[in-house]
Order: sequence, then structure tokens, then C-alpha cells
Amino acid sequence: MTRPVTVETITERMKEFGVVEQVRKNRIRVKTVPDRIHDAITTSQAMLGFDRLITISTVDNGETLELLYHLIGSHRIIISLSIELPRDKPVTPTVSDLLLPAGIYERQIHDLFGITFEGNPNMKKIILNEDWPGDEFPLRKDWTPGPDVFYGGIRVEKREGS
Repeated sequence: MTRPVTVETITERMKEFGVVEQVRKNRIRVKTVPDRIHDAITTSQAMLGFDRLITISTVDNGETLELLYHLIGSHRIIISLSIELPRDKPVTPTVSDLLLPAGIYERQIHDLFGITFEGNPNMKKIILNEDWPGDEFPLRKDWTPGPDVFYGGIRVEKREGS
């Protein structure tokens, strides 16, 4: 980086990845696609100094599942790189090879939303019990507990008249 990082320099550098918008004074959102997430993260790290992962958040939009990778640097500007995945086949490349802490977030997101992170070497359950049904994701909007399903320690009994 030869010049200070500003909202304008971020916008200029990141526009090749998709729509860039300033959400607040020190927050930028870049909407990109899963195939470009690696390049967007690498560029934001190397060219703009976004060297720390804050978190990865997930939103169930009904039709799609959205991932937001929130990064920050010493300049105290936050960039959120956003991708959308189809709800019927939510698969995206892992970013744990670029951002080490991402591996834990990816495991949590996989447990709760069912998103598969290709290339993540450890997709073992981290939040849900090992005996949790593999096709049920409790933070999806359309999930409801089954009446006769055992959810690892909490037995949901079928009630009379249900």
C-alpha cells in the first residue's frame, strides 16, 4: 500500500469483485460471488490491509443463504464480503486456508445452516450433538423440530392430538 486506505481506495480496488457500497462511515460491503471470494479476500488483505477476520455471519433470506465475511485492519475500517448461495445446494469454497479462524466459523455455520465448505479439512460437528439428524439445520427459517425425533439430550415427545 502506497497511499492511506480510505473508503474511496477500497471502493476503487474492490469494484472488480462486484457491487461496492458504503453502509456506514467506516463500513464497506462488497457483494461478490462464491467463485471470487478467495480473490476478494486475498486482495483485501494484500492491497488494503484487511488482515483480521472479525466473524463470518449467515443470513437465511428465504430463497438464498448469505454469507458475510467481516474483516478489519489497523485503519479501523470494516469490510464485509458478501456471497449468496442457493438454499437447495449451499456449497462454497473454504477460506480457512486464507483466514485460519474461519475454520471454526465454517464448522458452526455448517452445523446450523447446512452450508458445505469445500476444502475445509475438519467439518466435524462443533455445536450440535454428534447424533443430531444430518439433514436438519436449526437456524434455517423453514426448520421445525420433528415430533418423534431425538435431538441429543432433548426428547421431543409427540403430544396427544398432534
